[in-house]
Amino acid sequence: MSFGQNNAMKCAITQVNGDGTIRRAVVDTVGRHDAARWERLAERARLDLPPPYRPHPGEPVYEISAGDRVAQVAEGDLVGPLRELVRAVLTDGWQIS
Repeated sequence: MSFGQNNAMKCAITQVNGDGTIRRAVVDTVGRHDAARWERLAERARLDLPPPYRPHPGEPVYEISAGDRVAQVAEGDLVGPLRELVRAVLTDGWQIS
């Protein structure tokens, strides 16, 4: 997955918690001075090769999208660059209710 310097990318995270509450956030790189940072995070997360979807009862699950890639990942399998991307979007992204 390559976004290039002039391509816009939207990255969205939906977190569904064990109690049914939902948290959503999105980052749109259009016009952002740090667009390259977000593109690097998304590329390193490798949504084209996500871990197997293995949720456990009560454990949060995530739908992660970046560009045209989408993956569903359970909390226990959210590791490395994928975890970095999710945490960054949930922390710095636009919160959606």
